[in-house]
Amino acid sequence: MSSKIYFKQNGKRNFSWWLARAMSNTLLSLPNKTQLKLSKKLLLKPVRRKLSSLPEGINSEQFSFEDGILAVYRIGTGPKVLLSHGWSGAASQLFPLMQRIAAAGYEAVAYDQIGHGQSSGQQGNLFLFIRAKQAMIEKLEAEGEVKAVISHSMGGVAALTALKKPYPLLLIAPVFKLQQSMFEKVAESGIKTRLLENILFDLERQYDMEFFNNNPEQNAADYSGKIHIVHDRNDPFTPLSDSQTVSDKNQHVALKATNNLGHGRIIGSDDTWKAFQQLTEPM
Repeated sequence: MSSKIYFKQNGKRNFSWWLARAMSNTLLSLPNKTQLKLSKKLLLKPVRRKLSSLPEGINSEQFSFEDGILAVYRIGTGPKVLLSHGWSGAASQLFPLMQRIAAAGYEAVAYDQIGHGQSSGQQGNLFLFIRAKQAMIEKLEAEGEVKAVISHSMGGVAALTALKKPYPLLLIAPVFKLQQSMFEKVAESGIKTRLLENILFDLERQYDMEFFNNNPEQNAADYSGKIHIVHDRNDPFTPLSDSQTVSDKNQHVALKATNNLGHGRIIGSDDTWKAFQQLTEPM
């Protein structure tokens, strides 16, 4: 349900809109604990992409951390490159890019976010994205050199918050105005934004982390490592202009604008591969 809300491309007030509005009113009339439980099922449950088989050379394992069990995928040998997907995505979207990275002499490591793909959990949120990124970075640092980090969509917002070292960072179609986007999409669906607001305040308390004061644009400005962004001019979910603004304001941020690749196909594109090569070139 949540992907139909966040990835919907029109906000017409049809029957579904009015049904969502009526459901919102019902939820808001319930006791707080029940309201939060049901609202999270509505707004925090991503699409779980199935994985039928692994491409040749990619191996899978499980990694347990404080918030659950992550399905982790690896290919290649050498310095490590950590990759992560976005909301309602899966590591499988990154497999073609991982194969190219491995062929270039690196070990590419990706994982399914909590509530996504083959990982545990029924729900996801930005805080879980951040905590999973932190746990995976710590795991890879203990194993050896980490060369770069690659993140798609909401995964990029998590990376800008989670990374404590200035790894070269490749952001693919990042959502720099995540808070605004979420509230706009929820409102367009007919669901009252107060439900989302209540959920986010509850998650802030649960994880002792900030959502409303988390500013991805400022996080990018404050990041001390190189950032390369690949973003499509026709991305229907997050506008290129947001990435352009971040790039224009910060000398350490480079932007490659693509054509007709949308929000998903851009991940495995030649433009993304070239951006990775440029990001990891010796100074």
